[in-house]
Amino acid sequence: MLNRVKHFLRDSGAAVALETVLIIPILIWSFVASFVFFDAYRVYSTSVKATYMVADMLSRQTNDVIPHDIEGMANVIDSIIRGAGAVQMRATQVGVINDAYVVEWSHAVNGAARLFTSNIPDIRDRLPNMPNGERIVLVETFVGYEAPFNIGLTVLRFDNFTVVRPRYAGQVPFNPDGVPPST
Repeated sequence: MLNRVKHFLRDSGAAVALETVLIIPILIWSFVASFVFFDAYRVYSTSVKATYMVADMLSRQTNDVIPHDIEGMANVIDSIIRGAGAVQMRATQVGVINDAYVVEWSHAVNGAARLFTSNIPDIRDRLPNMPNGERIVLVETFVGYEAPFNIGLTVLRFDNFTVVRPRYAGQVPFNPDGVPPST
């Protein structure tokens, strides 16, 4: 009996199978976790680039921008990001009048709140210093991200804040009552 116990303790025939059973779940979890983290980074990076794209498009406008245009830009961001859900977006023109920041117009889509002059103190530290009469276009996007696999990553929200100057005119004209063109 003692010989059988010694033989059992020296036998290493099943060591590879045991190691495989222990390591495979760790390898699978690390593969899935890598996928989730890289997917979250893809959504974040794409949302930043798409926000810059919309801000650049708005800054080049010389004709009236209407709510339909801004809603269409939010839909474009939604399509570019692929699968992030409804992207909330707010486009605002801020000007400086008598050394005070004033919201000249603001339009928000998909449940985002419009920006008002009374909200400026909340974002003042993020706005550039500007002389009287200067205007900027502020585009903010709020992109929700829910991981495709539960690896302990909570639901994230990526907030992007982009400021640009109007390029071809002193301001971007906005018509809140504008009618979209018929197709």
